[in-house]
Formats: sequence, C-alpha cells, structure tokens
Amino acid sequence: MSHRIFNFSAGPAMLPTEALEKSAAALLDFQGKGFGIAEVSHRGKEFEGVLEEATVLCKKLLDVGESHDVVFLQGGATQLFTTIPMNFLSGTADYLVSGEWSKKAAGAAKDLGKVNVVASTEASNFDHSAPQSEWKLTDGADYFHVCTNETVHGHRLPTWPKHPNLIVDASSEFMSRPHPIGDCALVYGGAQKNLGPSGLVLAIVRKDLYPRQKKVPSKLWSFKDQAENKSMINTPPTFGVYILLEVFRWLDAKGGLTAMEQINEQKAKLIYDAVDNSNGFYTGTVTVKEQRSRMNVTYRLPSEELTDEFVKTAAKQGMVGLKGYRTVGGIRASIYNAMPVEGCQALASFMTDFAGKKG
Repeated sequence: MSHRIFNFSAGPAMLPTEALEKSAAALLDFQGKGFGIAEVSHRGKEFEGVLEEATVLCKKLLDVGESHDVVFLQGGATQLFTTIPMNFLSGTADYLVSGEWSKKAAGAAKDLGKVNVVASTEASNFDHSAPQSEWKLTDGADYFHVCTNETVHGHRLPTWPKHPNLIVDASSEFMSRPHPIGDCALVYGGAQKNLGPSGLVLAIVRKDLYPRQKKVPSKLWSFKDQAENKSMINTPPTFGVYILLEVFRWLDAKGGLTAMEQINEQKAKLIYDAVDNSNGFYTGTVTVKEQRSRMNVTYRLPSEELTDEFVKTAAKQGMVGLKGYRTVGGIRASIYNAMPVEGCQALASFMTDFAGKKG
C-alpha cells in the first residue's frame, strides 16, 4: 500500500504491514499452489504445516518447553475467562480486580463457584492496581487470576506475581515483552490486540492442570481435549492462525520479545513525556507511574470539548482510534507491537503542538 495511517485503536488493532502483505498473498495463492490458505482443509498437510510452525515459533518466542501446551481457540478473552472456572474452579479461586476486564472475569467466575477478590481499586476508578502488600490471598486456592495489562485504564503489573497456579489474562500485552510463562499455570489472550485478527485466542496451558479439570458440558470447552486434538475438535479459524504465524515470524525476525520490549519502552516514553511536559494540559489517568502501561497510554484533556477537537484534528492528520473507552472517556493511545516508533513520534509532536495552541 502507498499509504497507511497510524491506527491507535485498542483492538481490533494495527498489525505489522509485512505480516499483512504476506498473509494477503497467501490468501490468494499459498506457496504457488494455485489456491489460498483459507481454502485448504484444516486436516490437510498445508494447514498442518502452518499449525506446527506456529506452535514451534510460539514456544520459542515465549521460551516455554514441553511442560505447557499451545492451544489456538476460537472466540475472545471473554470466552476464556468464562470457561476457565468451568474447568478449574472446584473450591475457591482468587481474583485481583484492577480494571474493567478483571472485574468482568471475576464476575463470570462468581456465576460458577466461590470467588475471593484479593484486592480491588474500583473505589478509585481503577486508577492503579493494588500493591501486593494489600492482597488477601486464599490458602490452597484453585488458582489466582490476574489481568496483567488493563486495556481500558492504562496500567499494568510491572512484574507478574508468583503463585503456584497463576492464571493470566495477557490479552493487551501478549508478546510485547518477555513473560515468565514457565511459572504460570495458564496464560491466555484475545489475539486482536497485539497478535492477530479478532476471533482467535492464544492459550498456553500447563499440562499438570489436566488431572484437576472438571467435567465440562462439551469437549469444546475443555482445555485438555482441545490440546489433545491439536486445537481441532471443530474447524479452527485457519486464516486467523496463518496471520498469527506471520506475526510470529515478524517478531522472531525483529529479535524476539526482548528486542520488542526495548522498542515499546521507547514508544511509550515519547507519549508519556508529551503528557508530563505539558504543564498540566494533559493529565495521566494512572496514579502510580511505575504501573503505566506500555501498550495503552491513557490521559485526559481539560474539557470534553477539547477532547473531541483533539480526536477529530488528529484523525485529519492520519492518527485514528484515540478516543478513550466508552465508560471512562478521555484519550487512549494503544501502541501495540505493530505501531512503529514514527507513529508515536507523530502523536507526541501533535500533542505538544495542540497543547501549545489550546493551553
């Protein structure tokens, strides 16, 4: 394409141009075979090769071995945080409620069993995540669920907690930095934020969970059965998995997750510096700076009128998707792996110029 704008949408979100171009070519003609990758049988050798390479590359990028399965599922994170308690909540499960999505996850689990909210920052509108010193964990909990990056509110857990059965919703920061997957029981994420298209979920499941799994209404909701059937109890989202493979290839060529973390730190700093150096024109919504997300930068302007003008003016300059989540307002710039440094430079420059004119 001759022109691509900077898309700051929180998801479905910007994908690497290189991965999109290669996926588009494969959609029309896969490996010169005269048919596209979306036209092949999910049980044929062509898709088997895609699935195998995607699994191998995923494990390489995450530095995880045979202790865990890689599962490609249909749906989104909402489906996962509903099926997780269906599989593993027998007694009590602990939940850290730090934002919109972890609150919804805890709510879904309460419909299926006993939930202990170890801490919540809802009273302060989720402007931070409660420190570990405030958590009230349950001895012998079935699992401890956290959302490590709260997409709506713009904060993250700088370090993932340690727990013998840690379950992580990593949707909006998956593969944006190295993750301690080997220390986790289950890590999952909707692909549409940082990895691929909507309708696909990546889950990394520790195999020793399977003996503890409860009977579920259908094998479709069973992590054990999905893993044993190589994510193909029913027809998987084949083209979505192929795009995911191209993103994995792109990440690997970039130097892996350590390299991506360095780039993402640079990108986030550009925008946070524009907030912090605005003499109060922009106000960050996260009260604990150490918790500021590197994926979703959230801030406010002095008025709703200025916020609306900011969004509309930015769009005219090729920067879209900046409006904050519907329940919180303000501005949210989502700068996932695919957002180039140039996009953050452009936004930071626009922010400084806009504040100079309107402040």
